[in-house]
Amino acid sequence: MVVGNPTIDELIDRRGVGAKPGGSALFASCAAAYFGGKVRILGNIGEDYPQDILRRLESRHIDTKLLNRIRGQSTRFQITNLNGQRKLRLLAAGYPVAVPRRQAVVEGVHLGPVFNEISDSVVKDLRNHCKFLSLDIQGFIRTTTGSGIIRDVHRNLDEILSHCNMVQASIGEARRQTGSRDPKSILDRFLSLKADYAIITMGRHGSWLGAQSGDMHFVPAFPDREIRDPTGAGDVFAGSWLTTYLSTKDPVWASSVGSGFASLASRKRGLSKFQIPRTELFRRAGWVYNHVKSSKMLV
Repeated sequence: MVVGNPTIDELIDRRGVGAKPGGSALFASCAAAYFGGKVRILGNIGEDYPQDILRRLESRHIDTKLLNRIRGQSTRFQITNLNGQRKLRLLAAGYPVAVPRRQAVVEGVHLGPVFNEISDSVVKDLRNHCKFLSLDIQGFIRTTTGSGIIRDVHRNLDEILSHCNMVQASIGEARRQTGSRDPKSILDRFLSLKADYAIITMGRHGSWLGAQSGDMHFVPAFPDREIRDPTGAGDVFAGSWLTTYLSTKDPVWASSVGSGFASLASRKRGLSKFQIPRTELFRRAGWVYNHVKSSKMLV
């Protein structure tokens, strides 16, 4: 299960303006389903959410029955990518996620909020309904300026993170939350909260993977000069990481698959990100795996 509100993203770049489906829940669930996982999304959509997108998700064998259609707008962002700068503006916040009264235990749950729609109590509830819980801190630490521009703020997430098996954050988010710039110190901080694994993503600069065992791995990004739209790359990484890990129990291979998938998905926009050849995906994942650098952390 992937938890979070799907979004409608208004994209502005040198090519013009366009609206595409987005959100961590959408990208992570599509990545998980790509590998044949039985995936469902728990979240909210508004009256403006395209029925066509739901049909396309269902065609990918993603269960949308727990997507609650509410009166009003879906969560909506304006994303501006110009001159190498990315600016995110909140246009509509959406509604809080609620866990169904009857919820079966599932193998894995990924928490991918986009703007504070997952409460602490929902995290605790879902912890009791899954065997493995992963979380991206992104949507837990966002606030807005008076004009709606998204900015990250420090928040004490210790209680939430203590329930998770895997914690993921971008390098900027991780530095802001821990007060440290050193990846080893950041990983150590997250792992001290009892997560089995911690991942720091750095876009084209790769990612760091830390484990309770003390193992630390630098996972490179696959070199690709045709990156067009990196929106959702971290979510693609998370969805493919969780599905691969649950089937192989190999966190390094899961990170390599996540890196390879993120590079391919960043060549396209919207749901076309997932129309990719499996042979090329695993070629990239193999290259990444063969270039992973491992060491031991001082824990």
